[in-house]
Amino acid sequence: MDTTLSTLMIDGHVHIYKHYDWTVAINALITNLSLTRRTLAPNQPVIPIGLLAESTANRFYNEVIERGSPLTKGSLQLEAGPNADSLVIREFGIIKGYLIAGRQWVTSENLEVLALGRITSISKRLPLQETIQAITEQGGVPVLSWSPGKWFFGRGKLVKSLITSNAPESFLIGDIGLRPTLWPKPGLMKLAIKQGFKIIGGSDSLPRPGEECWIGRTGFQAAGEFDTQNPAASLRHILLNHSSEFIPVGQHSSLMAFASRWGRNQWPAPST
Repeated sequence: MDTTLSTLMIDGHVHIYKHYDWTVAINALITNLSLTRRTLAPNQPVIPIGLLAESTANRFYNEVIERGSPLTKGSLQLEAGPNADSLVIREFGIIKGYLIAGRQWVTSENLEVLALGRITSISKRLPLQETIQAITEQGGVPVLSWSPGKWFFGRGKLVKSLITSNAPESFLIGDIGLRPTLWPKPGLMKLAIKQGFKIIGGSDSLPRPGEECWIGRTGFQAAGEFDTQNPAASLRHILLNHSSEFIPVGQHSSLMAFASRWGRNQWPAPST
């Protein structure tokens, strides 16, 4: 066990799609998170971390693990972590950060729920409450993720009911970098904060070439005991510890960038 009190710079919603250049994605994660850090305690290690939220169609984590050898390009290397559910990022052989396994699930109501810190399995689309329960039972960290247009009308009522009928320790709320800077924090997110729920930020880059550069631009900072021999378990513990403080870092899209990115995303996805 190698546990140290550390400052963690975290992107809480990372996608590495098949058509991405994975080296650009990883370099963006490390560089962007390093630029967003807040005031640090003296001599406290800073660890960049990306929390993967992969659909069943995108299995970057599994592909690296199943290789049986590190994924390498130039000075950059990704290798299986010392324990389950993590990948170690190295540059010139030096550890630069970690990717932690996770899934993104869509409920029967077409709402997004992340299962962070563990590879979970859900065989079919379940209702929102059941999805969160399934993730919890499998040892993942459930995150109800905001997405443009999905927290209105009937689904908005469902989200409100979920927030008001569950303990704030039950799940986290996810904000994303795509939400424009001038777009006020959604009312249901404000309600969640008032109810005691914790908010985590993430990039949630879109499945289009060039979107890799957005990884790490939005995230959060946390402090806690981090075991380099068991990164995923350490991260799950910090996320589930209701006394943890999550400080938002980075930037959201400008209104112009949002319109451009969202518009491009409406076209058919590139073949993979």
